[in-house]
Amino acid sequence: MQLKWGIIGTGRICHDFCLALLTCDKKEHIIVAVGSRNKSQAENFVREFHLENQVQIYGSQDEVFQDVNVDIVYIGTIEQVHRDLCIKALNHQKHVLCEKPLAMNTGEIEEIINAAKKTKKFIMEAIWSRFFPIYFDLRNAIQQIGRVTYVECTFCVRNLNAFGIWSTLMAIGCYPIQAALIAFDHEEPEIIRATGHTKEHQNQLTDRMASITLLFKNNRMAVLTCITEDIESASSLKIYGTEGVVNIPSHFWAPTQIILPNGQIVEHSLPETMKKTNLEHSAGLCYEAIACREQILNEKTEHPLMTLEHSLQIARIIEESRRQILHPTD
Repeated sequence: MQLKWGIIGTGRICHDFCLALLTCDKKEHIIVAVGSRNKSQAENFVREFHLENQVQIYGSQDEVFQDVNVDIVYIGTIEQVHRDLCIKALNHQKHVLCEKPLAMNTGEIEEIINAAKKTKKFIMEAIWSRFFPIYFDLRNAIQQIGRVTYVECTFCVRNLNAFGIWSTLMAIGCYPIQAALIAFDHEEPEIIRATGHTKEHQNQLTDRMASITLLFKNNRMAVLTCITEDIESASSLKIYGTEGVVNIPSHFWAPTQIILPNGQIVEHSLPETMKKTNLEHSAGLCYEAIACREQILNEKTEHPLMTLEHSLQIARIIEESRRQILHPTD
C-alpha cells in the first residue's frame, strides 16, 4: 500500500519532513498535496522538491482535507492551531500525524481524543524520537539494568530564543519528559517540581529556561533541564538502574549512538536527504512516517509507542511545570 501524504504548512519542519519522507520507499510513501494559506508559498515549497508533476497545490488547509486522494496529513503549523486542524482532518476522514505539541493544553488534547474516538482514524503526536533505531536499543537496554532509579536529561537547543519561540517548554519540553517516561514505563509521577527563568513575549510572561524534577514512588526520580541560550551543552540522556547504566551521550532526541550497560557503543546512521535539512538529524523524521504506515496497514488508530494517553501525560507535566515557573508563589 502506498500511503498518500498531504502536507499542512510550508515552514522549516515541513521542509525537513518532506526531505525525510522522500528517503522512504516510493512504493510505500508519496506526497500528493501541499496546503498553505499562501498559495505562492506552497508553489515555491513544491518546486523546491521538484514535485510539481505529482502534487496538488492548495491555497488553504481545508482543501487538503477535502482532497479524496489524501490518506494522511502531516500538520506542521504553529501549535496554536493544532487542535482545530487535527479535528478538521479527522472529521474529513484523514489519518493524522501532528507535530508536537499536539495542542496548547490538556483540555484541547481531550477534544482531539474525543474526535479521534468518533472517527476511528489513526492519529499520533509526532514525537519522532521514539521511532529512531537507537530508541529500540534504549528500550531493550532499560530491561537489562534492573529497577530504574534515576534519570538525568539535559536538552540544549542553542539560541532557540532567537527564532522567537514563545515558550521553551512548549517547544522542546516534551523531549526530556518523554525520555524519562520511557525509563519509568509511563508511570505517573507522584510530585512535579519545576523552576526556571521567565521572559516577556508579546507582552505576556512565559518560560525561557526550565528545570523539572519528577518524583516517583519508592525513592525514584528524574531531573530534566531545558535550555535555549547561546551556549554549548551536550543534549544527553542517562538512565541509572540498580544493575547498570544506559547512556545516550548526545542528540538524545534524535540519536545515532548509544552506550549500552556493558559499555558497547551501538551506532545507526541516518538516511541521506537530497539536500541539507534545517534542523539536526531531521532525516530521522522518516522513521515516524514509516511507523504511521505500519499501524494504518494493521487498521490501528494509535501507535503503542506513542499513544494519545502518552500525549496527555506529557502535556500534564508541561502544563504543571509551566504553572510553577510562571506563578512560583501559588
